[in-house]
Amino acid sequence: MTYYLLRPCRTATAFISTLKTPARVDLTSAARRLQDAGLRVNDVKVMLIVEGEPELTLYESGKVLVKTHDEAEARVAIDRVYATIGMPAGASA
Repeated sequence: MTYYLLRPCRTATAFISTLKTPARVDLTSAARRLQDAGLRVNDVKVMLIVEGEPELTLYESGKVLVKTHDEAEARVAIDRVYATIGMPAGASA
């Protein structure tokens, strides 16, 4: 699954991934897979908050918000989450 990686604004300490091809994520299944992989997940029904460094939020639309100022760290975290939930990932420039 390829995605765009965007920084919401210059002063933001977060990055957002948006899927190039629209897809829906089954959040219940995704939460289970992430927990099985040893990640702490807070399921708030409309999104999953994956705790850790960096913290990230996964939405049903496949969008991911990563709380970090480091682009490389954001890419690694996003790729790890997409792979864990069964969505092979690769960032687009």
